[in-house]
Amino acid sequence: MSSSLPSGGAVDAKQIIDVAIDRASAEGVRSLTLRDLAQAVGKSTTVIVNLFGAKSGLLQAVGEEALRQDVAFHADFFAAVAGLPLERDNLLALAQHYLRLRAGNEAGFVRIWEALLLDAEVGPERRDLMKRWTAARRDAWRGYLSADPRLADLATPLVAYLTIEQFYAGALAGRTDYEVIAAESLGALIDHMLDRPERPATATFWYRENLVLPQAPADGLEPDSMRRKLLDIAADQILAGGITAITNRSVSAVAGTSTSTIAYHWPDMRRFVLDAVWHSVFRDMPRYLAGQRPDADAATADPDNWTRLMAPTVSIRPDDEGFYVRYARLIASVCVEARRDPSLRDLAMLLRGPEGGGTYYNSTGVWPAEFALTRLAATRFALWIKGSALVSSATGIPLSAEDLLTAATQLVARPTR
Repeated sequence: MSSSLPSGGAVDAKQIIDVAIDRASAEGVRSLTLRDLAQAVGKSTTVIVNLFGAKSGLLQAVGEEALRQDVAFHADFFAAVAGLPLERDNLLALAQHYLRLRAGNEAGFVRIWEALLLDAEVGPERRDLMKRWTAARRDAWRGYLSADPRLADLATPLVAYLTIEQFYAGALAGRTDYEVIAAESLGALIDHMLDRPERPATATFWYRENLVLPQAPADGLEPDSMRRKLLDIAADQILAGGITAITNRSVSAVAGTSTSTIAYHWPDMRRFVLDAVWHSVFRDMPRYLAGQRPDADAATADPDNWTRLMAPTVSIRPDDEGFYVRYARLIASVCVEARRDPSLRDLAMLLRGPEGGGTYYNSTGVWPAEFALTRLAATRFALWIKGSALVSSATGIPLSAEDLLTAATQLVARPTR
């Protein structure tokens, strides 16, 4: 937004941005149109275009204002606990409160951040905004944690962890099973940060013992069958644009078939969407997470081999996005929709509950022997890599091999010597 606007224009711009944030928070950025916004503020679309240009200019201005509000949020949040001893229970309560506040409906500026974080098609100006936003959140946590020399360097992985957990919290806050598992995971992260012994993963193991994961929807299907074709098309659209990207028409158009074809193979569209979500997970999962390790010899699991396995999963190249970039965007989009559609919360919980399970149960021959990958260490690394993948995609800054190894060193428990 131009700083040279006349006073009347500045007032109009502020009003329009405030209403845009409210509407986008409630209904999503994609639902925001210039015409609807003009009607909401009692202005013509010409006024909005003159102030911001195209919709992309409006979204950039909305993002700048949301960033300003988020910076103020962090300043107020940490000012309220200035001087609080950085002890285990204090930090756990602080982080939980942080997630609750940011998951709350009144935090409209956070909903804007989430929407922009998930937008896969961005230009240089947006990337610059997201870089500044990422730095602001990291620096706020680092500034507060620097009171304890052990904690300052852990601000970066903590913020990435909280990035993906925030999406889960928005969808699942208040659910008993989520609350106990999230508290256990976050408590274990703080224990690790403070060099405290790790507690047993009782809640996480309890959830796994009672978990019934769906069967891979494509199991038993011929590769060239129509059912498999429809699942593949829908999975591609979900991974590119989120769960709301697919419709009967969008899938049928690509498949070159009528809109009645999905109804022939599935009882309803919701069942098809859920199958497509799980298909996108199972189909693209790296072999080492699916238990199909290329080499299960523990002697080969050194940092170089580990990095070679992990690096492709966080690629942000437009022609070859990594699994964790696509998977994190899928998870986040499911959680965003679950805020509006409670029927999706069970799906969100099925994604959150076993976080890190594939990493943990398939660690032999993958993770270097210098690490002791406990169950809770696997969870915090899984959350970190998904949050980092989202931020990397939004900012255009790729995760390097050094970034991966640094995070593994910071987040994964060392063996007892």
